[in-house]
Amino acid sequence: MIFQIASLILFLIYAILITAITVGWWRLKVFGSSQTPHFVKVSAVIAARNEAGNISALLKSLMNQNYPSENFEIIIVDDHSTDTTSLRVEEFISQNKGVHKLKLITLSGDAGSGKKAALSAGINESVGELIVITDADCTAGNAWILTLAAAYQKNKPQMILGPVRMTGDGSFFTKFQSLEFMSLISSAAGSCNAGFPILANGANIAFTRQAYESCGGFTGNMQYPSGDDMFLMMSIKKKFGAHSIQFLRSTDAIVKTPATKGLQAFIQQRMRWVSKSRGYTDPILIATSITVFLANTLLVLAAVAAVFFPEYGRIFLVLYGVKLLVDLPLMLSYSRFERSRSLLWLYPLLELLNAVYTFAIGIAGNVGKYEWKGRK
Repeated sequence: MIFQIASLILFLIYAILITAITVGWWRLKVFGSSQTPHFVKVSAVIAARNEAGNISALLKSLMNQNYPSENFEIIIVDDHSTDTTSLRVEEFISQNKGVHKLKLITLSGDAGSGKKAALSAGINESVGELIVITDADCTAGNAWILTLAAAYQKNKPQMILGPVRMTGDGSFFTKFQSLEFMSLISSAAGSCNAGFPILANGANIAFTRQAYESCGGFTGNMQYPSGDDMFLMMSIKKKFGAHSIQFLRSTDAIVKTPATKGLQAFIQQRMRWVSKSRGYTDPILIATSITVFLANTLLVLAAVAAVFFPEYGRIFLVLYGVKLLVDLPLMLSYSRFERSRSLLWLYPLLELLNAVYTFAIGIAGNVGKYEWKGRK
């Protein structure tokens, strides 16, 4: 009886949370600007480590941006790569002289290491009023920078969260990742517009120099290898308010990121993402994270209990059914925006697998160690 009552209360809280996020997404207007952008100075800063196989594709997509070159600079910061990342960037610079202001910075030993140190070094060398961040293995459409700049000019937010689409080779594993990633980005979009931003993805964010400098950059959380996006978002929210952070609902603003290759890489990536949660201080973010974790944990426990005690089978089916119904409207709507509705046939299975890995990774990411790009 206690288990049933606890389950009812927890899933009621979960349903309220997801409904608020869903309504936030529904109410988020598609961005469209008839204004000619003022062409503010934009600095794209990218931290790169061992991305020799991907960096050229990123640079090509940045060079193809339909934004005036005199107002747009690209800064690549090599974070102690052990491959030919720097060589690839240098070759690209020599082949595209005079087209854009493209700069390579090699992170020195005394500047530290890691993504936050690399981004800090790049931002310190930049001149843009609007700073745009993406990952070295990503690509963007030609109107990406223009759309970010237009949204900044029109709405004057301190931080813009952009949509990110995960792509893969068409295998079941990459499709699963793409759908799961879609649930994260849609939650970021809906919660942001609902007034309580809970997620940001460093593959597509922009922020003002004023916000970055007044919040002290990434100081205060350098001990966490991950979380440059989340910690900065929390700092900006604390200083300027939740309304200063906006999600950009525009297909022109989508950035594509590749799915991980192999289960081990997926687990390591998710452990890295979860590990930063130890540094969260925002009460709404903490409460949301706990609610989602406990709801998934309860679903897993009910499934395990049903194996040994058949009477728990009905409880599991009820919880599973409720979660399916609560999560579905957001997934349907966001998949339509992203044009990924073909992935939804995996949705019922995703709900089960997601519960298991959220439970397992949620614990492992906070108590275990992980390896990422040769670093432990």
